[in-house]
Amino acid sequence: MIKHQQAEHLMHMNLQRMQVEGYLTAADETAMIQAYNDIGCPVVSIEGPRELEGDPRVTRNLSTNAYINLKVITKPTPTPLFAGVLIGGSTGDDAFRIVVGGRMLSERVNP
Repeated sequence: MIKHQQAEHLMHMNLQRMQVEGYLTAADETAMIQAYNDIGCPVVSIEGPRELEGDPRVTRNLSTNAYINLKVITKPTPTPLFAGVLIGGSTGDDAFRIVVGGRMLSERVNP
Protein backbone atom coordinates (compact mmCIF):
# COMPACT_ATOMS: atom_id res chain seq x y z
CA MET A 1 0.00 0.00 0.00
CA ILE A 2 2.80 2.42 0.86
CA LYS A 3 4.63 1.71 -2.40
CA HIS A 4 1.45 2.34 -4.35
CA GLN A 5 0.98 5.69 -2.62
CA GLN A 6 4.61 6.63 -3.29
CA ALA A 7 4.30 5.57 -6.94
CA GLU A 8 1.13 7.62 -7.35
CA HIS A 9 2.76 10.66 -5.73
CA LEU A 10 5.74 10.44 -8.12
CA MET A 11 3.39 10.09 -11.10
CA HIS A 12 1.47 13.24 -10.07
CA MET A 13 4.71 15.20 -9.58
CA ASN A 14 5.82 14.32 -13.09
CA LEU A 15 2.39 14.88 -14.59
CA GLN A 16 2.48 18.43 -13.23
CA ARG A 17 5.90 18.93 -14.87
CA MET A 18 4.45 17.58 -18.12
CA GLN A 19 1.59 20.07 -17.83
CA VAL A 20 4.13 22.92 -17.96
CA GLU A 21 6.53 21.38 -20.51
CA GLY A 22 3.98 19.82 -22.87
CA TYR A 23 5.61 16.38 -22.61
CA LEU A 24 7.94 14.35 -20.41
CA THR A 25 11.41 15.78 -21.03
CA ALA A 26 14.42 13.47 -21.20
CA ALA A 27 15.85 14.92 -17.97
CA ASP A 28 12.53 14.55 -16.14
CA GLU A 29 12.11 10.99 -17.41
CA THR A 30 15.59 10.02 -16.19
CA ALA A 31 14.92 11.61 -12.78
CA MET A 32 11.51 9.91 -12.58
CA ILE A 33 12.94 6.48 -13.34
CA GLN A 34 15.62 7.00 -10.69
CA ALA A 35 13.00 8.11 -8.15
CA TYR A 36 10.96 4.96 -8.81
CA ASN A 37 14.10 2.84 -8.41
CA ASP A 38 14.84 4.62 -5.11
CA ILE A 39 11.48 3.53 -3.66
CA GLY A 40 11.91 -0.05 -4.88
CA CYS A 41 9.56 0.10 -7.86
CA PRO A 42 11.55 -0.27 -11.10
CA VAL A 43 9.67 1.12 -14.10
CA VAL A 44 8.34 -1.45 -16.57
CA SER A 45 6.77 1.02 -18.99
CA ILE A 46 5.81 4.67 -19.42
CA GLU A 47 2.94 5.83 -21.61
CA GLY A 48 2.41 9.44 -22.60
CA PRO A 49 4.09 12.10 -24.73
CA ARG A 50 7.86 11.79 -24.22
CA GLU A 51 10.82 13.68 -25.60
CA LEU A 52 12.92 10.50 -25.82
CA GLU A 53 10.30 8.93 -28.09
CA GLY A 54 10.30 11.96 -30.39
CA ASP A 55 6.75 12.94 -29.50
CA PRO A 56 5.73 16.56 -30.15
CA ARG A 57 4.84 18.83 -27.25
CA VAL A 58 1.16 19.02 -26.41
CA THR A 59 0.21 22.68 -26.57
CA ARG A 60 -2.88 24.33 -25.22
CA ASN A 61 -5.10 25.82 -27.89
CA LEU A 62 -8.80 25.90 -28.45
CA SER A 63 -8.96 23.84 -31.64
CA THR A 64 -7.36 20.56 -30.51
CA ASN A 65 -7.36 18.14 -27.64
CA ALA A 66 -4.76 19.53 -25.24
CA TYR A 67 -4.83 16.85 -22.55
CA ILE A 68 -1.68 15.09 -21.40
CA ASN A 69 -1.91 11.51 -20.16
CA LEU A 70 0.75 9.74 -18.11
CA LYS A 71 0.64 6.07 -17.19
CA VAL A 72 3.48 4.38 -15.33
CA ILE A 73 3.69 0.63 -14.74
CA THR A 74 6.16 -0.56 -12.10
CA LYS A 75 7.21 -3.87 -10.63
CA PRO A 76 7.65 -3.48 -6.86
CA THR A 77 10.54 -5.25 -5.20
CA PRO A 78 10.17 -7.29 -3.15
CA THR A 79 6.86 -8.59 -4.44
CA PRO A 80 4.07 -8.10 -1.86
CA LEU A 81 2.89 -11.12 0.06
CA PHE A 82 -0.59 -12.14 -1.00
CA ALA A 83 -3.06 -13.79 1.36
CA GLY A 84 -3.66 -16.45 -1.32
CA VAL A 85 -0.10 -17.69 -0.92
CA LEU A 86 -0.83 -18.43 2.73
CA ILE A 87 -3.72 -20.73 1.80
CA GLY A 88 -1.90 -22.59 -0.96
CA GLY A 89 -2.59 -20.34 -3.93
CA SER A 90 0.08 -19.56 -6.49
CA THR A 91 1.16 -16.11 -7.57
CA GLY A 92 4.10 -15.54 -9.85
CA ASP A 93 6.69 -12.86 -9.14
CA ASP A 94 6.17 -11.44 -12.62
CA ALA A 95 2.41 -11.16 -12.21
CA PHE A 96 2.21 -8.24 -9.76
CA ARG A 97 2.45 -4.67 -11.06
CA ILE A 98 1.60 -1.23 -9.73
CA VAL A 99 -0.18 0.87 -12.36
CA VAL A 100 -0.69 4.59 -11.78
CA GLY A 101 -1.86 7.22 -14.20
CA GLY A 102 -3.49 10.56 -14.64
CA ARG A 103 -4.59 13.23 -17.09
CA MET A 104 -4.18 17.01 -17.07
CA LEU A 105 -4.78 19.89 -19.42
CA SER A 106 -1.54 21.16 -20.96
CA GLU A 107 -0.50 24.67 -20.00
CA ARG A 108 2.14 24.87 -22.73
CA VAL A 109 1.24 27.72 -25.09
CA ASN A 110 3.93 27.45 -27.77
CA PRO A 111 6.37 24.74 -28.79
